[in-house]
Amino acid sequence: RTRHTRGKLLRFAEHRSRWLDERARWRAFVTQCPLVGPHPRRVLRARAFLCTATLSLVLFVLVENLVESEGTPFYFIWLTNWTGVLTGVYAATHLIATARALEDAGTSGLRTNGLPGTEGIDVDENTDARRDDVPRVARALWFCKASAPTCQFLITLMYWAILYNPAYAKPSASNVTAHGGLCLALLVDLLAAARLPVGEVFFDFLGAFAFLLAYLAFNVAFTLGGAKNNAGDEYVYEILAWRTHAVRAVIVVAFVGLIVLPLSFFVAAFSARIRDAYFFPTQSLRAEDRAAVRVDAPGEGHGEGGEARLRV
Repeated sequence: RTRHTRGKLLRFAEHRSRWLDERARWRAFVTQCPLVGPHPRRVLRARAFLCTATLSLVLFVLVENLVESEGTPFYFIWLTNWTGVLTGVYAATHLIATARALEDAGTSGLRTNGLPGTEGIDVDENTDARRDDVPRVARALWFCKASAPTCQFLITLMYWAILYNPAYAKPSASNVTAHGGLCLALLVDLLAAARLPVGEVFFDFLGAFAFLLAYLAFNVAFTLGGAKNNAGDEYVYEILAWRTHAVRAVIVVAFVGLIVLPLSFFVAAFSARIRDAYFFPTQSLRAEDRAAVRVDAPGEGHGEGGEARLRV
């Protein structure tokens, strides 16, 4: 048993190390955009446009929710809107991190990382290699990069497959935006406008799990604490009525945690794999293989007979 426990701890440490190594190379990821190619200004403009569009959708849902609820801030009791805020944070941190990376490259004269498809994007290999030298905005982005699309897929699937009842309410613009529009925006971003790795390491899944676990704690506290939703019910969602139907609520949570969450994470990770295979075929290597990639190029940058190394 002790040996088995040690094995699990070692695997956990390995996944954590790979995730930190991946995050340390944040500049190489945020400065790439499949849609516009390796052009810094175009990359920044594309990221600014996507950020503005995404935040506009998030704010639209927020305003509509407040208006429909007669100004009462029930917006923050729903998982849909927690995920909307997470999506807005993802869009904002992605833009800021991109601007920060391009500014560092322009002002410090950092060397290009040499990755195919990123010519002209400067990255300081020594700086990126240091795990601790990662700004807070990049740290926040690395939490959101997998959890935001995963949770968007999850709430969209859960709403239309389980929660939505046409007899109770007709689809409104805010509902469709919250349970589909933002999901579509992130899917487009993931497939064609971002280069952030998703699902390469287990810590990406843990980020989404931690986010949903935090909401579950809030949901239980809200219900058992006697609070009421905007309809006067002592729960947030009827299927999570912990006071009156605790067994059903446990079954729903288990179903989401064991089936819907892994399925949603798979969709996000698979989308990223499709993007990498199409736009970045030479970079679509697993994390443990990247350190071994070397390209011998005699006479380039090291004099005749020298060796140039490609670090991915």
